[in-house]
Amino acid sequence: MSKEMLINTMEGQECRIAILRNGSLDELYVERRSSASHVGSIYKGKITNVEPAIQAAFVDFGLSKNGFLHVSDLHPKYFPKDQQVEEPLGQKRPHRDRPPIQNCLRRGQEVVVQVTKEGIGTKGPTLTTYLSLPGRLLVLMPGMTRLGVSRKIEDDELRDKAKGVLAQLSIPPDMGVIVRTAGVEQNKRELLRDLNYLRRLWTSIKKRADSSRPPCEIYEETDLITRTIRDTFDTEVKRIICDSREDAIRVNEFL
Repeated sequence: MSKEMLINTMEGQECRIAILRNGSLDELYVERRSSASHVGSIYKGKITNVEPAIQAAFVDFGLSKNGFLHVSDLHPKYFPKDQQVEEPLGQKRPHRDRPPIQNCLRRGQEVVVQVTKEGIGTKGPTLTTYLSLPGRLLVLMPGMTRLGVSRKIEDDELRDKAKGVLAQLSIPPDMGVIVRTAGVEQNKRELLRDLNYLRRLWTSIKKRADSSRPPCEIYEETDLITRTIRDTFDTEVKRIICDSREDAIRVNEFL
């Protein structure tokens, strides 16, 4: 089984990416410049309202509509000090065991948030304070603990092998790391390279967060080409065809 990736760009207007499996269209991605996605981008915002009735807060983070932050997406570092706990990957504290959001946040408080879903109609984007930074092989989750392997990998032998390689890396105790599908059969050197890149990226984001006044963007998610290659490229992809020299150079640099 083989796959091809076809990248077509209309400068300043639209980018389209088709993934062919054995010559047939398998996936299609389209992004218009006028409606670029904010999902994955990270912002420093300010709480505008706390609504105990729905256990949520609204956040001004710089877009035209305030974002929606539910208590289930509130990292324990925002809890009252006597209720702050470490959360391993995949083991978020249940909603019923969390302190009321009105005890955690107040109007005017600054928060660092990531967009998880675009707004629809009159509703603003959905936000989380559980940040995640995806690389090509790994996903870094600051403020979490524990190491893991993508749930898409069902083979126990592959999962154990990936965990063994991951355990050899020097990972700070306050960072969670997940091995992505593309990283399962990679060696220590390749995983370490991706980890170091993500750690540098996180350091840069923290510096911007500390020095910036809200509302502002402190990390912009990559464009469609980079995202698609990062999230879908694997050993089955035999060829990537671009109709733009600039795009071809970017693809080569990323890979």
